[in-house]
Amino acid sequence: MATLTNVNIWAVLLAGFAYLLIGALWYSPLLFGKQWIRLNNFTEADLKGNKPMWMITLVSFISGILISYVISIPLGPHSNGTFGALIGFIIAVFWISTSKLTSVLFENKPFKLYLIHAGFDVVAFMVMGSIVGYWR
Repeated sequence: MATLTNVNIWAVLLAGFAYLLIGALWYSPLLFGKQWIRLNNFTEADLKGNKPMWMITLVSFISGILISYVISIPLGPHSNGTFGALIGFIIAVFWISTSKLTSVLFENKPFKLYLIHAGFDVVAFMVMGSIVGYWR
């Protein structure tokens, strides 16, 4: 197991940035953005009335850094990208996605919306885990 002192901060920052990029692509019209808007019953006015984009981006980047940092903690000094991706997968599927499923069920949200969010978490966490696992 890694200690807090042998976490590569540059890898954590890069993985946090990857989290932003994956999210931007995932929720763009190229992938699931249109479905996400429809399933949430958002309008253009809803999206324009949201918090400022700089604030959303900054908070997302900080979240990605925190997630990457936590993913890197259980990785040992001789870890690799594959093991990091596995740790990211385990955290995303068995911790984050199961928690989101409970919320979706209680909030009576469409299951497809859950799949969009959970899919993002699995992909993003695996990529972040791969980065911090590879770049020890």
